[in-house]
Amino acid sequence: MENQKLQDTIKNLANEPEAFYNRHNKYDRIISVLGGSLQVGQTISNDFDLIEITRKGLPKSVVYTISNLLGIPMEKMSALIHVSHRTIQRKSDVELLNVYPTEQILEITEVIYRGIEVLGTLEAFTSWLHSEIRVLNDQKPISFLDTSFGTSLIKDTLGRIEFGVYS
Repeated sequence: MENQKLQDTIKNLANEPEAFYNRHNKYDRIISVLGGSLQVGQTISNDFDLIEITRKGLPKSVVYTISNLLGIPMEKMSALIHVSHRTIQRKSDVELLNVYPTEQILEITEVIYRGIEVLGTLEAFTSWLHSEIRVLNDQKPISFLDTSFGTSLIKDTLGRIEFGVYS
């Protein structure tokens, strides 16, 4: 029953973008970015669920999902979450990542869903993510996604864009 509920609720952003755009709940959008309820393996309905998932770990398959959404190779994705590419290659798709890469993936996920909210589409967001941004000292936003402070900076920058402040 629980598995059926997961399947019925939240779809993968990459496969069904309209399912993402019709979601207005922060947690549903996070699940959609991560690859859908079935890939994540549980629902997220509050911050306590995010803490539980962080402690438990996300499956390795989520790393591929995020890498594809960001339009970056796995080597770059590995660097963003501070896990060697070889270590990721050795894991099976269902094997869980430890706390720190999981937490970084969740922070990157929040940047992705905010970027889509602010810029309108995944394509517009990824284009922006790979562009040199003046307010970021002419660096690409993607280069900041490897730390908590960097993801916070990018979310702040997106908030400034949302409210029309020079960014």
